[in-house]
Amino acid sequence: MPSLSSGVRITESPLADLCGHSYDGGLHPIPNSSLRQLFDEGYNRMAVVLMDRETEATRVGYVDTSGKVTELSGEGSEDFADAPHEEGAVFAEDGSALWFTEDTGDTVQIVSRSVSGDHTRTEHGSGIGVNTPDDERLALAGDPAHGVYGADVLISPDGRKSLARVDDGYYIVDLPQRSVVLNDRLDGNYIGYVIECYGWVDEVRMLCGPDRDRQPDDPKRQNSFWTLDTSGLPGASEVPDSAMSKPIIPATDRKNTVRAISPNGKQMIFASLQGTRLTYYLSSTAPGSTPKKISEPGAETALSAGPVLEWR
Repeated sequence: MPSLSSGVRITESPLADLCGHSYDGGLHPIPNSSLRQLFDEGYNRMAVVLMDRETEATRVGYVDTSGKVTELSGEGSEDFADAPHEEGAVFAEDGSALWFTEDTGDTVQIVSRSVSGDHTRTEHGSGIGVNTPDDERLALAGDPAHGVYGADVLISPDGRKSLARVDDGYYIVDLPQRSVVLNDRLDGNYIGYVIECYGWVDEVRMLCGPDRDRQPDDPKRQNSFWTLDTSGLPGASEVPDSAMSKPIIPATDRKNTVRAISPNGKQMIFASLQGTRLTYYLSSTAPGSTPKKISEPGAETALSAGPVLEWR
């Protein structure tokens, strides 16, 4: 395998989401679960997928803070064989392994390789996806870890539920305690496109707001946020009012986007666009809260630079 400087380039992975997307006027949403897992716990290593430009083989590895690239998938033992196609590398939470996918054309295989030793390859499950490969990513849930492959996956803190997009809209999915490919055979609760859910405040509640292109019938919810109790959704064809909390912030003509949620779920940072003026606010996630403008030096520059990966 050539060195990084002599013909290997970064290819399809959550890294494309981090570096390749343009964002709407600084209104960066909370990223999908796979984006944080692009890095190890201390942000000392970043998972990458490396492509050999001659053979178009893709293999997983990582780059450390010194710029050193370590490839986990060595050259195959057979001279005459298919080129490997390993994609979407993410780190296990403890940094002991890289997880990734292999697309055989018919199915998606969820696989891991240990970071140390001989980089043992372990298969964890497979399935058929329904979105395009560019939309779907691998994320990890639970302890011990298992893979969740799908589009716009946001996994709950306990790893038992996930938001995911499947063809006709968004679903809240009860995750099995094994690796899974989310598709149209999933057993989930449809929440459609009418509301937009940003992230989890605890094991069962998500922080949500109106879809950018549609406003709710209730004027008190206009451009506000609320929590959605996903435990009250089984069997529901649409989101019932009883599952939504009262509005968190006052209704305004502003366009608001949640940027980050605190680890305990009690606070949020959101971006607020009024005309062309973009301002960042800190607020409680409790109904009836009053947002406070964030004015600390450097905060606006940092929050405008890209998605917030973690609130510590």
